[in-house]
Amino acid sequence: MFRRILVAYDGSAAARDALKVGIQFAKRLEADIASVSVEEPLPRYAATIGEVEEAKDEIDEHFRKLTAKARDLGLAGGVELETLIRRGHEVETVLAMVLERRVDLLLIGYQGHSRVFERILGSTALSLVRHAPCSVLVVRPGESSGAAVGAFKRVLVGLDGSPHGRLAFQTALDLAGFSGGTVIGVTVREVSPLGRSEMPDQTYVRYIQKAAEEHARAAGAVFVGVTHSGHAAQALCDQAQNGQADLIILGATGLEHPWSPTIGGTATGVASQAPCSVLLVRPPQAALRVRDVMVRAVSSVTLDTPVAEVVELLLRRNVKALPVVDGRRHVVGIITGGDLLARGDLGLRLSIQRELDAETLSERLRGLVRGEKVARDVMTPHVQTVGAEADLTAAIRLMVRREVKRLPVVDREGELIGIVSRTDVLRAMAALPEPTGQAEFGVRALARTVGDIVTTGIPVVPLEAPAEDVLGKLLECPLRRAVVTGEDGRVLGLISDRDVLLRASPDMRPWLLRVLTGRRPRQESGETGKGPARSGGPLTASDLMAPVLITVRPQDSIAHAIQLMIQHQVKRLVVVDEAGRFLGVVDRREVLRSLAT
Repeated sequence: MFRRILVAYDGSAAARDALKVGIQFAKRLEADIASVSVEEPLPRYAATIGEVEEAKDEIDEHFRKLTAKARDLGLAGGVELETLIRRGHEVETVLAMVLERRVDLLLIGYQGHSRVFERILGSTALSLVRHAPCSVLVVRPGESSGAAVGAFKRVLVGLDGSPHGRLAFQTALDLAGFSGGTVIGVTVREVSPLGRSEMPDQTYVRYIQKAAEEHARAAGAVFVGVTHSGHAAQALCDQAQNGQADLIILGATGLEHPWSPTIGGTATGVASQAPCSVLLVRPPQAALRVRDVMVRAVSSVTLDTPVAEVVELLLRRNVKALPVVDGRRHVVGIITGGDLLARGDLGLRLSIQRELDAETLSERLRGLVRGEKVARDVMTPHVQTVGAEADLTAAIRLMVRREVKRLPVVDREGELIGIVSRTDVLRAMAALPEPTGQAEFGVRALARTVGDIVTTGIPVVPLEAPAEDVLGKLLECPLRRAVVTGEDGRVLGLISDRDVLLRASPDMRPWLLRVLTGRRPRQESGETGKGPARSGGPLTASDLMAPVLITVRPQDSIAHAIQLMIQHQVKRLVVVDEAGRFLGVVDRREVLRSLAT
């Protein structure tokens, strides 16, 4: 979570609380920790050399005592604390130390004696919170701060689906593991002054909350989901007050500015108004390792787990793969959707299975139960794993070389502790502020253009193409996609097999399922030779397509494509020319391949 910790320390009660929390973090995480005390320049109005020397002696003695007390706190907490004294402007000096030491977590007390720590979170402290290129923990006074990580029993985390928001949620789960506490996940549908919702719609809110609940369950954490409408910062602070939260955790930016170099307005408001301590999360500055981006709340199955239970777990957790482990939790295989299609008699991709109604899904699961297959019968054996301490760029190259979408993560004893996927890698890259991201993954790689990695061969169909013809083209395409264009060649929509099922009426679904599973559709009432009919005529491409498209142009950078993929949660983007005509697609596999080379 955090490997390099810095505490801004001025000797005040709030700063001591911050230092004690930092010491607790350092001990639990085996992280390096230092404190920095800033000596302000001597006043210019000192009249004589004697006055200057006297003032300097007093300052030196003050900081000697200050650092001695800080070191004593470190020894009492069981860690070796490095105490630093720097001279200069408070904000500039602290930020310089953060950059120099590639700090992951900066701790500041909410109150203090110097201008850095005003009685309210003033302009100087806000400057530290806004511009520190790392996570920042503002420790507030009071019983809830407790000067100990274990005192954070009720952790409130903002859930908005953004890259930084996901990092915040993972941090909340980790802290709950330390303290045995409760995670309160809050999603706010923010409403503008004109009454128009500007944040996720209700369907997406439910998706965020459900996914968070499943991940918390897998991590063994107690989770409480809450939704609000209104002003985001105020709603989060009110929930913290009413729910008696000890700590609020937020991504340093959210949906309003997903990759801003400074924190967003919601984070600023919460840091200023919160009734408890606040942790604003940013990705680590140091060279990323697998442990920094992996999903820790990973589910697994044993060799003898029935296939029906495997599928049910995949659908419930909304994940794409499950590692198979032995009695020592060593990875002996992995089960993906492809394995289930090839050897598990699944019939349909997992993403399509998720769209089935309860009755149809239950029937398909009963069919798998009757088949009596278990995990060992369908898994891919001899699976490639990666160590938690491995460099992320090495993991990328490993994914590309082995042509896999994800890697189980193991500790030094070979036990399963997480999983890292293409999406996790790209999400981490999207969250990295420049120039850190460019330095880590290479300026030339991120600056390469979409035109360098565009994939062609995607079928193109006109608006009036019959449904059966469209489905035939989908099944012939490995990506299971077809692009819909108008007479002028402009892209109008995209069709996937999942889109087809989502847009089908209940009476059409049996016909579509037979086509998608490769069985010849039979003539039924209301159907023609070109597929099922609807009121007004046969079903066509215009009825099946998703009209909302995320497009890029050949001259756009790969960094821009990555940001769009993560922001809109899509696997691939449609590439168009200046006139909007179709040129191809760019997908995650080719993005990672370009980074690996």
